[in-house]
Amino acid sequence: MMKKFFLIFLLISAFSLAQTVVSGKILDDNGHVQGQVLVLNFNTSQSVFSDSEGNFSIIADDKDELRFIKEGFYRNEFKIESKDFFATRQIILRPVETLIPEVKIQYQPTGNLEKDANNAGVSKKIAGLNSKMNEYMKSPMTEALPENATPKSFQPHNFSEGQVSLIGVAEAIAKLISVKTTKPDYYETRDFLARLKSEIDLSYYRKFGMGDEGIDRFLLYAEDVFLLSKKYRKKFDKVKISNELMSAFSEYKKTNNLEY
Repeated sequence: MMKKFFLIFLLISAFSLAQTVVSGKILDDNGHVQGQVLVLNFNTSQSVFSDSEGNFSIIADDKDELRFIKEGFYRNEFKIESKDFFATRQIILRPVETLIPEVKIQYQPTGNLEKDANNAGVSKKIAGLNSKMNEYMKSPMTEALPENATPKSFQPHNFSEGQVSLIGVAEAIAKLISVKTTKPDYYETRDFLARLKSEIDLSYYRKFGMGDEGIDRFLLYAEDVFLLSKKYRKKFDKVKISNELMSAFSEYKKTNNLEY
């Protein structure tokens, strides 16, 4: 009798667990499997990666939102329905298009090799200017031009001759070390958020009843709205980041039930 109860308990446990796991396969629009796709449960902040065969499994609840992210593809997302716990879901990722700039042909070939060679890639204005310049350079000079210069023997010594301009060097170094603000990729964003959680004091937000999952959701909100990783991943300014988090939280708590 005890064995029957134990067997029934195992079956019920297995059935309940199956209801909390969503599985699927990820392909592109040509039917090729896609591995290393980030599968993110937006409601719980839990994430997994698809394997080399494009398969994934993630714990989720009914009505949770799953997002599928991979560099070079548009993001895909869907909300879980009860039927998704009992079937393998197929996810299609569409690649981002690469735009090729239009090439305009300024000169239409005539079939005359000599004429086409002289005008290929040159506008009419430039071709006309080149023609006039050639005529001028070939024409004889009408008068001698005096040289308006002091003889070198009478010139004062030029102490800067052969020396490197310190101002020029400083400007060149400033250009090299200047930090250009660029859009981070997925891995840079992930590493930035991990560093933010480890180095920024988040105890203030825990006073509002926010656990680890709640703080993760808030940080994702702050990242989406204030683009923190884009601005601070290369120069991690704790003071500025903390101030921006406070600004983000003042808006975040308006739409979330948070009490001090």
